[in-house]
Amino acid sequence: MKKPYYTILLMLISVFSCKHDNTVIIKGDIKGLKSKWVYYKPAYSFFSKATDSAKVADGKFEIRFKRDTPFFADLVQLNYLDEKGKQQFIDVANPYEPSKNHSRYTFFVISSGITTITGDLSKTEGAILKGGPQSDSFLKNITLPYIRISKDGIRRTAQAERIKKIISENPDSYWSLLALHGFRFYLDHSQLKELFNSFGDEAKASYYGKKLKRFIDNQPADKNQFANSVFNDADEKPVNLVDNTKKLNMVIFWASWCSPCRQEIPSLKRIAARFNKDDIRFVSVSIDAKKENWLPVMKAEDMPWQQLIIPQQVFSKAQAQYNLGFIPQVYLVNNKNIVVKKIDGFDNGNEERVKTFIADYLAKN
Repeated sequence: MKKPYYTILLMLISVFSCKHDNTVIIKGDIKGLKSKWVYYKPAYSFFSKATDSAKVADGKFEIRFKRDTPFFADLVQLNYLDEKGKQQFIDVANPYEPSKNHSRYTFFVISSGITTITGDLSKTEGAILKGGPQSDSFLKNITLPYIRISKDGIRRTAQAERIKKIISENPDSYWSLLALHGFRFYLDHSQLKELFNSFGDEAKASYYGKKLKRFIDNQPADKNQFANSVFNDADEKPVNLVDNTKKLNMVIFWASWCSPCRQEIPSLKRIAARFNKDDIRFVSVSIDAKKENWLPVMKAEDMPWQQLIIPQQVFSKAQAQYNLGFIPQVYLVNNKNIVVKKIDGFDNGNEERVKTFIADYLAKN
């Protein structure tokens, strides 16, 4: 006779093993699917290649794999070649949208366990996806990552509350975490931190969870506090971003491949020529990944002020410190490392406004 504690131990081992099983199984039954193979690939890049495949028999297929590392969830696609050899996707329907919309999605979220996809290629509704809480969270909140975070503080707060409510419905949702990662440049530090802390431990320990945590840790709590980092000049010499002996510093983030950045350079040259260099210092900071791309363009533009580039080993940290979700960005920083004005993007009308602001600031300080 088995002892009770032995039986309980076996049950616990079984539960624990199931919880950490990284096996992913996708079972498909698609009427009209005449292709011989179905291909599985991550959907984070249009150019990503298939990482698995399955043979199709009478529209049925099964993809099965097991990750060596803990598997949280992933955004994926299934595609096949039609009779003409053209790539097609197995689209999925969204049961949470009105049927009259006939919305079909070429990507979807899967997690470990069994995901089923059933449908009929001759119909317009798309396939039916069933795959547990991760897939369900994706379908329920499919538009979440596409929210445009408002610059208005009141509206942004309301948007943050809406996001928090969605997270609370599934604190380990991959789709919600992916959305928050996309919002990281547009939410206030306190809002981003609070929303991140609303996630469960599994989400926080995932790839995007760790990435977002690093961003939050490097992001200044006060957006007006400017980090006086040290970056490299063309000769690899380390140089501070801010010269604290000047009343004002204009820090310009740009890149050789950024057309609007280069469009604003003539305007920046006129601004620089207007003011005494004893009062204001100009510095351009490239976010180019490769120095060899930056150098020829920087020399061709012939900007008569300090030129720096962010070393790649500290780029992720700098991205959080200076909120580099887009460029060009221009910061006007005083000698106490406080941001007194920030200009986002290129605008032909900015030049005179910036000249006026600088002249007024220097006159008062």
